Parts: sequence; C-alpha cells; structure tokens
Amino acid sequence: MRLAILLSLVVGNANAFTYHARPVIIRNACLHASVDDRTTCSEDEKKNRRDVNLNRRDAIGSALKHASIITTASSISIANPVLPARAETIVPTTQTAVPTIPLGKSSLAVSRTIQGYWQLAGGHGKYTQDEALKNMQAHYEAGITTLDTADIYGPSEYIVGKFMKTKPQGAIPCTKFCCFKFLEEIDKAEVRTRVLKACERLQVEKLPLVQFFWSNYDVKRYVDVALMLTELKEEGLIGEIGATNFDLKRLKELKNAGVPLVSHQVQLSCLDQRPVQSGMADWCAENDVSLIAFGTVGSGILSEKYLGRGSPKQEEKNTSSMRMYSKTAERFGSWKLVQELLQTMDAVASDVRSSGRCVDANISNIAQRYVLDTKSVASVLIGVRNCNHIAENVRTHSFALNDGERDAIQAVLAKRKGPAGDVWDIERGYI
Repeated sequence: MRLAILLSLVVGNANAFTYHARPVIIRNACLHASVDDRTTCSEDEKKNRRDVNLNRRDAIGSALKHASIITTASSISIANPVLPARAETIVPTTQTAVPTIPLGKSSLAVSRTIQGYWQLAGGHGKYTQDEALKNMQAHYEAGITTLDTADIYGPSEYIVGKFMKTKPQGAIPCTKFCCFKFLEEIDKAEVRTRVLKACERLQVEKLPLVQFFWSNYDVKRYVDVALMLTELKEEGLIGEIGATNFDLKRLKELKNAGVPLVSHQVQLSCLDQRPVQSGMADWCAENDVSLIAFGTVGSGILSEKYLGRGSPKQEEKNTSSMRMYSKTAERFGSWKLVQELLQTMDAVASDVRSSGRCVDANISNIAQRYVLDTKSVASVLIGVRNCNHIAENVRTHSFALNDGERDAIQAVLAKRKGPAGDVWDIERGYI
C-alpha cells in the first residue's frame, strides 16, 4: 500500500545565487570526482600500476590531489518529513534494463549510467589491472556499456583500452582532452599527437567522444584549441566533441565559434545544483547539448549510511572523492539540512517501494533518479571501484518519480546555502 501522504514540507525562501567571472589563479583541484565510492579502504597511489606513457606537459599529478576537510560529527535526529499530496496516478514500470540516449542531436548513443574511471588515477586505494578489467566487464554485462576516462587519469585510458581490445559489442569509451599547463603553446601538432596517443591507448581508430577541459580562462585560447579538435573530428579521428566543467559564459563562446558540442560533463546532484541555478541546464536544452552528471550520490553521503548520523568523520575521508564531496555537503548547508534532505529522500524511497514501482528503491536510487530527470541530463556517471553496487545502479532505471516526490525534494533544495556560482567557479578560485 502506498505511503500515506498528508502535508507539504514547510518551504524556506530560496536563496539567490550570483556569480561573477573574475581573473584568478586556478587552485589545485582534480578535474572531477565520480560517484559510488561507498566503501572505505587504505590509499596506495603507486602500487599495482602498469607503466603508461604520460609524457605530455599538462598531465600533472597536482590535478588529482585534494586537501582534506576537517569537520566535527555529531548525531542528529530529524522528524520524518511528509510528502506533498498528489492527484495523479503513477503506473509502475517493469523496465529494468539500462537505456541508452543520444548525446545532443548526434548519432552517438550512450548508456544512461556510465562507468567512471577517475578512480584508477589513484587516491581511492590499491587495485590490480585484472580487478579493474573484471569490474568493467561486469558493469558492461549489466548494461552499463559506456566508459569514461581521461588523459590525466594515470593508467585509466590504458586499462580501458585493454578492455576494448576484447571487442565488447556496443561498448563506448569516452575520454577527455585536458589542458592545464603551457596553454599558450598548444598547437595543432600537439593536439593531433595527443589525440593519436589516446586512440592508441584506448585501442580504437576513432575516439567516440572527446570532452574538452581548459584550466585557466585568463589564457583565452580555449576556443582556438577546441576548433583544433573540431578539425580532427572533420578528419575522422574524433567522433563527437563535448566539454567538461566549463561555465555557461565560456560554453556559449565555444558554441558560437562553431565548436559542435554535443555534451557537457559537470558535477550535478541534490547537493550541487550549480548547472541548474546558473541557467546552464536551460541553455543546454535549447542548444542540443546533453549534460553528463557526476557526483550524484556524493561518494555515498546521499545514502542510508549517513541517514540519522553525524557528518563524515576525518577517518572516513580516506579517498579523493569523499574529501571532495564532504566539502560539497558543507557548502550545501548545515548538516541538519543534509539530514532533512536524506529524510525526505528516504520517505520518497519508501513511497516508491510501497507503490510497487521498485521494491528495493533506496536513497541513492532517488538521488540518481532526481538528477536523471533534470532538464538536459542524458546520463549519470558512477565511479567504479568494485562490483558491489551494480544491481543498485541498474534499478535506478526501473521507476519514475511523480511530481509530488520531486516537489518534496525541491522544497529542501530551495533552502540550500550553496555551492554558489556557476560550474567549477569555486574550484577555479572565482568564489
């Protein structure tokens, strides 16, 4: 029987968010962090790695480091929220497969959940190449057929290439072209060389999707370099071009210059609404640019593990992902507000279960589903370290949220304090 729905949440006034692009020196921050890091382990940055040719000037290790954030934890208890009443009837869905979706108006269709392999760069505990390959195969067999990597993720491209060598039908390896250093010196020869090297590592003749990142807006060559990638697309070395962690102003500049963007990979979750509050999601919908969202469960913060307990303890912040998303949660608001969000999502999950839409729905499923239903979002990206959450991630695609459930979550998000600004403004030092 469905959960009884009685009253609406009390909605606080939404905070106004403003942001201003101003020149500053970029901070040391990783390009992005993925999701699904819900188990603890010790770090080992150097063991169990194969040597990989990373001899390019901007593949810098500092892009993969974070400062630990020290917070105090305390036990918090919040009364169960009540979901808003709704009139419409939800028809349960029997769909359990992971669907695919075209990026923009391109012919490139990716799975709506994507395997993320930033974790292979280090900062997430030790692993062996064989373990990584088994993880890729297991997720692929479950229908998560798209894999995400980058040229700065240590041996990640190389290991994904080993998987691609097995010729998995329909598997799509997506990579990134990241520019951190010597930005004034990047020319067509370097761009071609790096793209060819990526093809070699991924063992493909053409890169299906190259996602472009530029570290310093003060060096105004990002349009020039993106157009160099466009030339290689026209030549046939690149299938489609995307971006990652640009703000809306620069995304528009790329599009207006003729860069055929089909996607933009950004941090987007119930804890981080910057792509929505900046107007980016609306613009992407109007310009046929699909969003790929990472960080959707905040390294497990948006799960039952943190429901009704204190914030992550220092000893729990033992991965790069957890350190990053703990900071995101702090920027979102007080831990009491995070608990209100978790309580609301728990109530929504109970509603989904009792309605028969998904008998095993949990908080993380609700967190992912909310993002998948956000305007312009094509896929969510999960950070893969093991096979523990495959069934959980697949079942996110077996149900839909109703308007009342989304409204209940949105009522909590309206009370947030941050993160402020546009995509990656904080990480770039603009705020």
